[in-house]
Amino acid sequence: MGAGLKASKACRTGELLVSLPRSCQLSYDGSTETNLLQLISKVPEELWGAKLALRVLKERILGPDSSFQCYIDNLPMGVPGIPLFFSPDAIRALEQYPPLSEQVKKRCRWLLSFSSEHLSALPGSPADPFQSTPVDANILGWALAMTTSRAFRVRGQQHPAALLPLIDMSNHSFSPNCEVKPGPAGSVAMVAARDIRQDEDLLLSYGALDNTFLLLDYGFIVPGNQYDTVLIRYDPIMFEAGQLLAQGQGAPPEEAPDLGSAAYQQQLLTEMQLLGPKANLELAFGRSLQRCSSKLLAVSRLFTTASAAEVRGRTADDLGAWDQPLSLINEVKALRMLAGVAAMLLTRFPTTLEQDRRALEDPGGLAPDVRAAVQFRAEKKAVLSEVLQDIAHRIRGLASQKLPQGAAEAYRESMAKGFGGQRRNHSTSSQKAKMQRGRGFG
Repeated sequence: MGAGLKASKACRTGELLVSLPRSCQLSYDGSTETNLLQLISKVPEELWGAKLALRVLKERILGPDSSFQCYIDNLPMGVPGIPLFFSPDAIRALEQYPPLSEQVKKRCRWLLSFSSEHLSALPGSPADPFQSTPVDANILGWALAMTTSRAFRVRGQQHPAALLPLIDMSNHSFSPNCEVKPGPAGSVAMVAARDIRQDEDLLLSYGALDNTFLLLDYGFIVPGNQYDTVLIRYDPIMFEAGQLLAQGQGAPPEEAPDLGSAAYQQQLLTEMQLLGPKANLELAFGRSLQRCSSKLLAVSRLFTTASAAEVRGRTADDLGAWDQPLSLINEVKALRMLAGVAAMLLTRFPTTLEQDRRALEDPGGLAPDVRAAVQFRAEKKAVLSEVLQDIAHRIRGLASQKLPQGAAEAYRESMAKGFGGQRRNHSTSSQKAKMQRGRGFG
């Protein structure tokens, strides 16, 4: 919103810029307020920002009796950049990328349920920490937005977060000139990470975060974010649809086994924690992941094997290492499957990347929150487009390698299909049904 910090003079590397004593850090760490702590204990651990939000509301309600009144009064009352407060039109634009829209809905559901179950009956009761002031989902939502966008966890994940007045006005950069660290006697210090010129912006890194978390928690995205990812949820049908799309072929014969159904594949999928009670189904394409996560690469290689002999002696980690391909033929097939999955994800968006960019070029054509949503989805499409370009480059590189004896014909046949050559166009209704059944995004 145009606010930030600048250096009033030139500073040397390591120079102390701000020192914030413990008494000036807004947290519930060390609090003795029983009613407030009991209410905080009812918040799930993963919603750490909501725990701190309840303390922020306590200070806001205290007003002049709070030592943080000046700080609370200067917090913005509106949070237009955070999806929690987006208009229906902007939310609909975000629904095209479920990993973000589901997080927004989850937070909204929690705000409503927590307010109904725990806050509505508090005013006037013995357990009320808010001096009989009603607190509803909207007020709690404001406090949650403040904490998720401004809080620090300087002492690690095991300690409660804190709001750090003045320090929290520093804006974000992946190449920061400042850093925040614990100081003596519970203080927190912001120091120069390099030499800083007079009037230079003081910048901190909020972390190696992708645009999903930057928008969800901070209300902005970074164009060309080097850490941006596109999350997908493991589903064999998605890989089969990606394989068909890449090859431009009709559906396989009905008697063909499902991908991942072979015993050796099931064993490796379990090792990857994609099967079983402790399964983590999250996979990702991304700029900082060599275009895809190791687990995504491993699945693609595994699903393009013909027998257990191809993976004998290989672990799940081996399958996910770019420098350990199974064979030239398998690598081409695996890359083509990845390209098909990425291309399929692009088709899930109702607009193209070029259409989004044209819409963003019109300064008055979109409301601010809709513009943020369109910019967000355009960045996700850019990641997928870069993935496709990188895979095409890798395949061309493989084409220049010397083929094993007897493999040349199989390789030429593989390259003649789909992305490697002229696209075949005899998609069947069975193929379309499989692609529609694929869950796609995580």
